[in-house]
Amino acid sequence: MSDKREDRLILEGSPCGVNYFHEGLLTVQQTKVIGMQYCPNYTTCESDGKTYCSLRSGLEVAQNVVKGNSLKKELEDFSRADFLNGKFWTSLDGKIFKISQGKSKFIAAVERFARVVLLLDPLESVFPRCDSCKGVKLTETVYDSIHDGPFPLSGSGKTKSRSVEYCPDCDPKPQGGIIKEDPYRFDLF
Repeated sequence: MSDKREDRLILEGSPCGVNYFHEGLLTVQQTKVIGMQYCPNYTTCESDGKTYCSLRSGLEVAQNVVKGNSLKKELEDFSRADFLNGKFWTSLDGKIFKISQGKSKFIAAVERFARVVLLLDPLESVFPRCDSCKGVKLTETVYDSIHDGPFPLSGSGKTKSRSVEYCPDCDPKPQGGIIKEDPYRFDLF
């Protein structure tokens, strides 16, 4: 048995009709033998129009991984989408679905399903986890303004960048600040 799903099954399939939670389902031919296995939530999901599907988004991430991108890059790109704070459908088994909300949780659900599709461990993650909500933590680059001039709010215009890890659901989005430096301090050695 292969340890990888057929690329065509990932690239042309849909979680609305293919049960990717079935680990033994590896080829398009097997789906033809088994038949379409429609998501029990399909009619509700389609008629709602306001609730996103973490399975569909997870499949899109998996499709881009199959095309040659890394899972981490695809998830980092996905984390910048503007709809992630909305409600979304999620499932751990393709049978029982629930509606959830929160950017951190949405990204975690998308990664979990992408890993299911790619036959990777769904309990692992490319992101660290938030202790409070169990969603993912993202990294934001912030820039601090260096005030190194002799007068208030004056200086050379230099900035320092730093990476800050945060949970988009539990923490405020990180922002840069001001670093005051003595303009008369010299680092000769």
